[in-house]
Amino acid sequence: MSVVAQTATSTTGSAVAHTAVAENVAVKSVVSTETQSKVSLENTQKMAALMSKLGTTHQQIDEYSRRRTEQISEEVAAAINRIVAETQIQQQTLLADANARSAVVEEEYKLKLQKFVEELDVVKAQNLATLERDLNLRQEMILDEARKRIDELNEEANRLKMGVLREAQAQANAKVEAITGQVAALGAEDANRLLTSTATTVITTEAVATGATHVEGATVTVGGTKTVQSESHSSSSSSSSKAVTH
Repeated sequence: MSVVAQTATSTTGSAVAHTAVAENVAVKSVVSTETQSKVSLENTQKMAALMSKLGTTHQQIDEYSRRRTEQISEEVAAAINRIVAETQIQQQTLLADANARSAVVEEEYKLKLQKFVEELDVVKAQNLATLERDLNLRQEMILDEARKRIDELNEEANRLKMGVLREAQAQANAKVEAITGQVAALGAEDANRLLTSTATTVITTEAVATGATHVEGATVTVGGTKTVQSESHSSSSSSSSKAVTH
């Protein structure tokens, strides 16, 4: 494309008068100015072309910016996806490692807990054995004390029973004496009535007491026998009598 150079010329002029007065002297000056302007049309066309190119360039820049923005957005999205995927992989790896370490810790804790429980069981068994020995000792002491008290009660009961038996024996002896006297008197009367008679009186007393003492099956027996015999002779009859008192 050929460019035809065209020139436009314009001329302008102006004049300015200036007067200066000093005492009696006056000076007048006239200044005239002439300005000539030439504008080349070629420069104007270049300017228009530049302006048109500037508009195109702006559109190109917008298009470039849009494409770069889309490209950057896609790259950022891809980078974010990669980061998310890597993060998920790291999280899975971390979770697997945490599970593995947790299993190790759990196993160690289980072993330590089992060992501690075994130690506690040993201590518990020792304490229970000591407690059992102490309880057995105290129980033996309680039983010994109870046996002593029971023996004392049995001895006292036997003493009282023996006293009762002695008293009963004394009463029985007194009754026997009385009966013996009565029998002797009757025998004397019979002897007087009969020519010949024989009278034999046997009086037996026996008291038996069985008490619960510290010796099982012990029996206490208190008894006595009195025999009174009177005889008289007669040709016609004879008689015999026996009295037993328990």
